[in-house]
Amino acid sequence: MTRPESNPTYSFDTSTHDETTLIASPSYPNSICWSNENLLAVACGKLITILNPASLAGPRGLITLKQNKPFPMGVVKREELLSPCLMPICLSRNTDPCVRSISWSPSGFSPNGGCLLSVCTFDGHVKLYRSPYMEFACEWIEIADVSQLLYKYHASVNFAEADNSDLLIHQANEVEAEAGLVNGKNLPGKKDAKRLKSDEANSSSLPRITPQQYASRSAILSSLVVGWSPVLPCLKNLESPIKCSILAIGAKSGGVSFWRICVPEQYSVGIGNSSIKPELVGFLEAHVSWVSAIDWGLSVSSSHNSQLILVTGSFDGSVKLWSSELEEVTKITESKRYPFCLLMEIKINEPSPVATISLSMPENSENKVVLAIGRGSGSLDVWTYNLSCDQLISAGAYHSHNQMVMGLSFSFDGRCLYSCSQDNSVCSWVFDGSHLHEINITSDIPGNHNLANLSHLSDLCYGIAVSPGDMMVAVVCNLDPKLLNPMYQFGTQKAMVELLYTGGWNLEIIKEPLDSSGANLTFWESNILYSLKKFENCDKDLVIWDIITVLSGLKKANPGWVEKLLCKWFSGWFSDIQQDAQLENILSHTKLRVSTVDTRKLHLISVICRRIAFVDSKSDNERQMWHEVLVACEKELRERLVGCTFALVLNLASGSSSEDIGTQPVGVGQMVHWLSVNNGEASDWLKNLLSKLNKLRIRIQSLCQYTAEETCSYCAAPVQFESPEIAGCNGGDLTGESTETHMLSRCAVSMQLCSIVDPIWFCICCQRSVDKLPPQGFFRISGTPLDVSCVNESLGTDVNVPWCPFCGIMLQRLLPDFLLSINPV
Repeated sequence: MTRPESNPTYSFDTSTHDETTLIASPSYPNSICWSNENLLAVACGKLITILNPASLAGPRGLITLKQNKPFPMGVVKREELLSPCLMPICLSRNTDPCVRSISWSPSGFSPNGGCLLSVCTFDGHVKLYRSPYMEFACEWIEIADVSQLLYKYHASVNFAEADNSDLLIHQANEVEAEAGLVNGKNLPGKKDAKRLKSDEANSSSLPRITPQQYASRSAILSSLVVGWSPVLPCLKNLESPIKCSILAIGAKSGGVSFWRICVPEQYSVGIGNSSIKPELVGFLEAHVSWVSAIDWGLSVSSSHNSQLILVTGSFDGSVKLWSSELEEVTKITESKRYPFCLLMEIKINEPSPVATISLSMPENSENKVVLAIGRGSGSLDVWTYNLSCDQLISAGAYHSHNQMVMGLSFSFDGRCLYSCSQDNSVCSWVFDGSHLHEINITSDIPGNHNLANLSHLSDLCYGIAVSPGDMMVAVVCNLDPKLLNPMYQFGTQKAMVELLYTGGWNLEIIKEPLDSSGANLTFWESNILYSLKKFENCDKDLVIWDIITVLSGLKKANPGWVEKLLCKWFSGWFSDIQQDAQLENILSHTKLRVSTVDTRKLHLISVICRRIAFVDSKSDNERQMWHEVLVACEKELRERLVGCTFALVLNLASGSSSEDIGTQPVGVGQMVHWLSVNNGEASDWLKNLLSKLNKLRIRIQSLCQYTAEETCSYCAAPVQFESPEIAGCNGGDLTGESTETHMLSRCAVSMQLCSIVDPIWFCICCQRSVDKLPPQGFFRISGTPLDVSCVNESLGTDVNVPWCPFCGIMLQRLLPDFLLSINPV
């Protein structure tokens, strides 16, 4: 089944269209992946293109691969090059860099709070990259070379081989310059005297090894596939608890190495001081052949210990399921330990190489694992495994693809599966718990007429990825050169990325033929409500761009339907409101009950107001109602910010050491002044905290700044506190002469003046600036009044996170329009 072709009556608008072309072609499975911060990475030859799904034809980020230096494993005699174990290496002629596997880390692991991108190349090297921190730069930055760390470890233990001094060479004259593989290079035998002399010098300290040793070492160091685990709980064996993730790297030897990477101790919008230090925590001899696919899952259970689930696939067709208790994984410090134990090996009668794997852990079934396996033959296997009873059940084998399956991805908590193949087919499946049911793919939503018009030019599919909100999938395909214009397209358009809307399908248990036309708004409603419910969890990154895009399109076609959907969603938060209540009643009730709503829901209201309710609103009365709700939410959020700061100050004043508090209070004087000015509108619980602060004023002044006195960064004139958002100086320079008034912005967290020298954080949704990051515990507040003791306990070891306190989305550096940025909403 091919993707839906375009309707020729629709126009092509590059500013809003859901497809774009690439200048290079992908080569390996899973060549596209979607990050938790809403970026697409596409691996094409020696280039990795980073795209913003909200503007596919807009600015891009790039990673340009360079030739890696070979590992100094040893030298082999020239006459031994024809050994069978070295033939694949000697006959290899592809020396150009090429991307083999890519994988995004969870958000929060980059020094700026975003995602890291791990890249595995054709020559077996693995490196980590982050987004650029310099202005006017689009090239992503390499921050760690994991392969070099892997080599150093194996070299330190002599590749786990028996030490044989006869194999070592200590004099340079014992190494024949014309002989064999030197530093992993197949050298010419004559003529290039300078090169031979250089290689002779470089190899003088290297051991002479046998062909079998060289082949074994090469297989160990040659990485094939990478994959990040979900975020793991805080490490309990460290002085300051830090979250981490495990990077798994599969090799040609059949082994998997595990690298623990922790979130930075502090985030910076600039270059910062935090460095990423991958820590080797274990090896696993998973297969006897190449490891070709890796995926992760996390089983959080209340009845037994939580487990980290790993699935590995191999070129020999074998698939194995592994597990490890979370507490064991987070505490491992010895790299020789094996952190995982085998749960089950999946065997089939006619094995075919495993090309891709997708794993899902349904939230409503904590002991259930759903596994999809795509093979080189084009077949698709689905299995379910029960962790509690150790039972593996086949959900069938499916043959909708004629060639290798190049991409698999679950969505909607394992209820939907997408697959693509080299035969240029993309399939969608609904999983009812025991079988897959194939449904037709539609790429349109009501109100959106920008259908794909390049689908008929595609040739081979190389990967598929699901958006964070499950409303879209992205597909990367090669373009058929025979169908391209040889003058204007052939040289610059090699591949394409296409977005398909997938939220309008019936995902219930199937008893009748499915209606996947997208016209039934009931399916859209149930799926959108499911996705919105998922983001009510404060532990999940607030990235709902795809949901906002779908709602915007649906609002253009049927604004009344979107209003009813939002009413149904909001009414579920309050037990005393009926679902069929009018919007006016629900908004009025929400405005009065914001103090009982948790912080994440207040952030969702803020985003919905700005991105949906205020856009194309035809009624001034309706717009005014939404505006009043937004004002009430922001007032409540500001009071919670102030309350957290006051609680920390009171904790300091009570005698706690500043070293025991992870989050240091800032902007106390500005907050006290703001509350004094707005005393009549503030909540009683916040007034009580202020009165406690005033009683300890003398002691507090010795701990932090208690006044709101500030000066202009431009002219040193005094700046009066008039608003928590912006400020203006009185106009005066160092000589006392009158000058123009300077407008300054205030930090949305501390209310202090933002720096004009150092880069600051920016919220793309509410357009606020942030100089001091808020504590993570603020985003977990469930309501007010605040319990001071609970707040201190929550914030005591918290790190400050780059999230907007008024929208909840990830903050970023304010960049010009021609540079790549993220669009969480």
